[in-house]
Amino acid sequence: MNVELNRFDNSPLVVHNLKRYEKKIVIKIHEILRQRDLSLSDLHRMTGIRIASLSELSNARKSTLNIIHIVVIMQALRITDVREIFDIQFNEEVIEEWNEEMEGYEKGLTVKQQKEVEENLKLMEK
Repeated sequence: MNVELNRFDNSPLVVHNLKRYEKKIVIKIHEILRQRDLSLSDLHRMTGIRIASLSELSNARKSTLNIIHIVVIMQALRITDVREIFDIQFNEEVIEEWNEEMEGYEKGLTVKQQKEVEENLKLMEK
């Protein structure tokens, strides 16, 4: 299940920053449950998380993740890598841009990060 982040109600600055870089977020809970012949009801009984919350998460209807829920789901399903549950994939252009930006990086903000911070501060003042 792919997540469309721009549809969620966040502050204008958060939405601006979300749109800054092309990405795809994939929620894999339904896929995992299907492979294991389990249902959301089974996962509810395994974790204690409300079925409605599990449904919202697995159908990408939540804009935030509850880290406690993720950990409990991982424990229940014996998953050791969070990327088995969801994955965030930036496109190749973004990865290349960031790799170039981080070449020779030592500490602090890069020049590009500093420009982004300055842009954010201007937007915060509005």
